[in-house]
Amino acid sequence: MADDLILDVQDVKKSYNGLEVLKGIGFSLRKGETKVLIGPSGSGKSTLLRCINHLTHPDAGKITLKGEEVVDSNIDAMRARIGFVFQDFNLFSHLTVLDNVRICQVKVNGVDPATATTRSHQELERVGLADKAEAYPAELSGGQQQRVSIARALAMDPDVLLFDEPTSALDPELTGEVVRVMQQLASEGMTMVVVTHEMSFARQAADEIIFMEHGYIVEQGSPDALFSDATNERTRAFLNVIAEHG
Repeated sequence: MADDLILDVQDVKKSYNGLEVLKGIGFSLRKGETKVLIGPSGSGKSTLLRCINHLTHPDAGKITLKGEEVVDSNIDAMRARIGFVFQDFNLFSHLTVLDNVRICQVKVNGVDPATATTRSHQELERVGLADKAEAYPAELSGGQQQRVSIARALAMDPDVLLFDEPTSALDPELTGEVVRVMQQLASEGMTMVVVTHEMSFARQAADEIIFMEHGYIVEQGSPDALFSDATNERTRAFLNVIAEHG
């Protein structure tokens, strides 16, 4: 149903210094769906995510969130509704974990501090870090820091949550604890777009996988379709390489 359409990306293009990074990308995302973007480095996946909330300005195309176009004049309000989990955590080192999760609720959404504190504790418990509220980022592992950044994004009540290779800076053990939280969110019906090389997450949690290369969507489909019966030769080759090195 149209009411379920959360994110609509139409013909998005982006170039840097004459090099086309995105060559007309489009997809739609409905409430509760998880879409996973895969593909080799340099295929445009992260640029696409950044274009969605205008951290990178698209050169052409249209992005709408629940029927409202994302444009410069409303970008602050839109960014408050589009959660973003970065590769490198982006936590404030001088603030406690609790304050890192609370600050945007108060400063951006205008939530009163007491309510924000309660919500922050709830989201920290949700990601398994209820006991770390008074710690500082430097006292946490990389996996714990990334889970704090996920809690911070969740506390803003986003319409959609974007993940840009959230485990790329983590070793395998710490990767697992972050992936488990992401799988939990997918099972709870969080609406998500995830750029990742974690094929186990893609296979288990995605409603649809989008394979990108050279700025194009080469193939898209269900995990079963892509992993078992990909129709495009490049998709098959990429998944074979990932399997060999995974």
